[in-house]
Amino acid sequence: MRYEQLPEDLLQLVTPQQARSYLLAKGWQRVPGVNGTIALFSRPESDEEQVIVPMEPSFDDYARRVADVVLELAEFEKRPTAEVLQDLLAPDADVVRYSVSSAGAEPGSLPLPQASRLLEGAKRSLLAAACSAIRPASYHPRMARSEATQLLDACRLGQTERGSFTIAISCPLRAIEHEQDDAPDAEPFARRAVSLLIRSAHRLVKAIEADNVPSVLEEGRDQEPVLSANFCDALLRMQPPEERSTLSLSVSWASTLPVSSEAVVPDRVIFRSEYFPIIEDIYKKLRPAREPVSALFVGQVDALNGNVGEDGRVQGETTLLILHDDELVRARVDLNADDYQKAIEAHRTGGFVKCRGVIHLGRRTHRLTNIAEFELLQP
Repeated sequence: MRYEQLPEDLLQLVTPQQARSYLLAKGWQRVPGVNGTIALFSRPESDEEQVIVPMEPSFDDYARRVADVVLELAEFEKRPTAEVLQDLLAPDADVVRYSVSSAGAEPGSLPLPQASRLLEGAKRSLLAAACSAIRPASYHPRMARSEATQLLDACRLGQTERGSFTIAISCPLRAIEHEQDDAPDAEPFARRAVSLLIRSAHRLVKAIEADNVPSVLEEGRDQEPVLSANFCDALLRMQPPEERSTLSLSVSWASTLPVSSEAVVPDRVIFRSEYFPIIEDIYKKLRPAREPVSALFVGQVDALNGNVGEDGRVQGETTLLILHDDELVRARVDLNADDYQKAIEAHRTGGFVKCRGVIHLGRRTHRLTNIAEFELLQP
C-alpha cells in the first residue's frame, strides 16, 4: 500500500506517545542516543528491523512520517494497515474484530440485513462475555448488569476493512468508572471481559474440531471458561449465510497494558460455516427449558401477513415487537378478524397493543399462542 492510500486526517491524530507506547508494548526497543525530532526503535533480535517515529506533530510532513510507521509495522506484523492504524489510535483499548470472509464480502460490503445481524451479534457477544466475567453461568436470563452495560456504552465502533467485511470495536480499559479492586495490579474489567470472549470462542472451536462437544456442556475445567448459551446465540446471529464462509474473532490488546507472557490467550479464532449447526445444538442444550406460561405483553405491530378468510375479512399471522425479559423481541401471532383490524390500526398509527398469551421461545423469532384480551392501547 502507498502512503496516499492511508487517510491523512487519521494519521495526523496519532500522537508520538501513542506510537512509542505501541512499539514498546510489541517488544521493540528504543535506540539510545537518538534525540530531537525523531525516536528510533529496533527489534532486539535484529538491528536491521527499525522504525523511525516522528516527534513533532507540527511539522508539515508529520502525517507522512506516521504513514511510514504504519506501513513498516503492517509489513512486520503481516496485518492490514487499517488494523495497525486503528490500534495506534486506541492505545488504551482492547480492539475486538469480527470478520466475515465469503465471496459476497470480498468488496468490503455486506447486504444490510446481514451487516445488521453481524453488529447485533458482536454487541451481544461482548455483553455475554461481560456478564460471564461477573458471574460465570451457562445462561444469563437478563444481560443487564451495570458493569456490562457500562462497558458496552463505552465501546466505539471502528471503520470496516476490505478483503473481508470487518467491524472493529474498541473496548476502553477505563470503561468502568470508579472501578474498585483490592489488588492495585488487578486487570481492568474490560480486559477480563474481552479475554473471556476470545477464550470462550477458542474453547468452543477447539471442542468442535476435537469432536469433543460434550466437554463444553460441562463447567469450565483447568482454567477453561464456562460457556454460555448467550454467547452461542450471539455467534449464531453473526453466521454468514454462504457455504465455505468463515467468521473470525480477533483481538489487538491495548498497548498500555500488554498481555502477560504467561497468559494462554489466543489472538484469533475462526468459525467455519460447518461449525454453526453444531453451535446451534450446543445453544439449545445450554439454554434451560422453561414451561410456557401465560403472561401479559405490550408492544407494537411490526408486520402484517394475514389473508382473506372465508367470510371475506382479513385475519392471520401478525408479527409483534414486544418486551420480554428486558429485551425487545419479535413474536408471531395468529389473530382473528376482529383482532387483526385492531393490529391494522396500531400499525397505521404506530400505536401500542397489549395482549395476554403464551410465549414459545425460538432463537430469532418467538411465537405467541392462546391469545386473549388483544387491545389497542389509547395514547
